[in-house]
Amino acid sequence: MKNTNFTYFIGIDISKEKFNYCIIDNCMNIINEGEIQMTQEGFNSLNDIINSYKNSIIAIESTGSYHLNLLSFLISKRHTAALINPALIKKFTQTITLRKTKTDKIDANIIAKFILKSVEHITYFTPSGMNDIIALARVRENIAQQVAKVKTQFKQHLAIVFPELLAQYNVFTNSILSILEVFPTPKDVIHAPKNKVENLFNKAFKKGRKPSLTPEILRELAYKSIGISTDGFAKIIKHDVKMLRFLQEQLDDITNDFIDKINKNKKDDMDIISSIKGISHITSAHFLAEIKDIERFENHKKLSAYAGLDPAIKQSGSMYSRGKISKKGSNRNLRSK
Repeated sequence: MKNTNFTYFIGIDISKEKFNYCIIDNCMNIINEGEIQMTQEGFNSLNDIINSYKNSIIAIESTGSYHLNLLSFLISKRHTAALINPALIKKFTQTITLRKTKTDKIDANIIAKFILKSVEHITYFTPSGMNDIIALARVRENIAQQVAKVKTQFKQHLAIVFPELLAQYNVFTNSILSILEVFPTPKDVIHAPKNKVENLFNKAFKKGRKPSLTPEILRELAYKSIGISTDGFAKIIKHDVKMLRFLQEQLDDITNDFIDKINKNKKDDMDIISSIKGISHITSAHFLAEIKDIERFENHKKLSAYAGLDPAIKQSGSMYSRGKISKKGSNRNLRSK
């Protein structure tokens, strides 16, 4: 059972180079406040201050990435800490003041008041060794988005250069990418020596089933193509292929490392989730990286709310309705993982 009987409540508002802290008691009296630099000396100074206030809980507003180092430091020092969604702080601010004045000092005080009022419903962080895994999950997600973007651009360019090939074949296979890297336009195919095209096909399709695309079919498509075979578009297609290959290699490398670390840290959880039909190892790994530690959640309702899967409820007088999912949970797209 988690402790909810804290004596002091500490709010921290973080920016790139500094952070403000505010310590209040149960009556919302300000006990201590200040501004500290985001340095090792600053972290140690904050730790000394917190150690002076026993039985305290710390609340940090999520900043995307700036909060990670400080949160990790505080957890390593065995302090009780909670990471708060900015949307919750914004709504809480609207309930306690109508003033639009906003400073880092005021924000730290509001965060402290928020954790005082919400301490029973907040999920705490515990040391879990998940920081590097979370970082890998973020990098993998970013690379996957880049791959999707390059694929879209590649299809748009190929629709101009070689629309017939795009319409009939999966152009993202390694074999066809190898061909387009050498012969990016219909003109290049037509003017290429027959034996050079055949040798490339033999090399590109040396493994697996017999390909449906043959040198003869490729040449026939090239002769009938309405595509634009300029030198400029040839360079664009080659660039797209090289970029796609590079990003895909990076994605594969990060994915392998990511899943390997998840298996080492959360193997039992990974086995359970990935055993569910339709859920892959990658989906399972991202899910575990986002929730960090299942023990943080007292029940399934807390986990559902964290993911933003809980229904939005509207009640007024005798009217009561359950709407669509709230989507107020994790801003790292936990719902789509």
